Amino acid sequence: MSNVLPLREDSFQLHRQYPSLYFPKDGYVFVVAFGRSGSTLTQYLLNSIPGYFVRGENCNALVHLCRSVTAILGEGNFQQRQEPQRSISSSERSYFGKMVGTSLDPWYGMEDVDVDDYALSLFDTFVSKVLCPKGDARVLGFKEIRYHNDPKYFPKFLDTIRTYFPGSRFIFQNRDFENVVKSSFWKNMQPSDVRRKWDNFEDLTAAYAEKNAAVCHRLRYEDYLEGAGKLEPLFDFLKEPFDAAKVAELLETRLKH
Repeated sequence: MSNVLPLREDSFQLHRQYPSLYFPKDGYVFVVAFGRSGSTLTQYLLNSIPGYFVRGENCNALVHLCRSVTAILGEGNFQQRQEPQRSISSSERSYFGKMVGTSLDPWYGMEDVDVDDYALSLFDTFVSKVLCPKGDARVLGFKEIRYHNDPKYFPKFLDTIRTYFPGSRFIFQNRDFENVVKSSFWKNMQPSDVRRKWDNFEDLTAAYAEKNAAVCHRLRYEDYLEGAGKLEPLFDFLKEPFDAAKVAELLETRLKH
């Protein structure tokens, strides 16, 4: 995986080329949630912080963009056509050097692909056309309950987001299983199937948070039930001032969905 942002995140050129992606000066917050875990309440809470602009679900549209990036990056035929591997392969196989860059090459054109530029352009469009930031937003993001639908891709998905979305942070949100299984669409499924999905989400997010503690915060719906003070660690994670009275007032809101 390219590590483009830590090397170039202060570059004026990146801000000029990808203005939407670099629009929020304080980065991104992604709410990675299990269904019926209170993620809409978290969305509401985050949007109460001055300068935060956190959208709702988008049917996990971002995963398809990330997959297209990682598909190219992981393809051996692409890698062989990039320097320095292209020169190495050409010296070992003379026909390869003569073929690449011509229409005789079945992967003709891959030698000209700048995958970082491709990724940054995709995500710049995602921000401008899907997140559609407005006003003086300084932190962008969205909440989604479908991140974990492909467990094998989950860590690479989040790694790709971290690589290309500057200042990315993740809030992993779940709710006690006994309450989830009785809520909305889950109650129409076999409890064993819900449990398998729930356990899978817990395992994936715990493993990722352990390896990337600085950019991950684990939140439970039950934290809301214990009162405003229980949410202070979330604000500490976000490096935002915590106003217990304001948060308590927000928690009085009852959502219907």
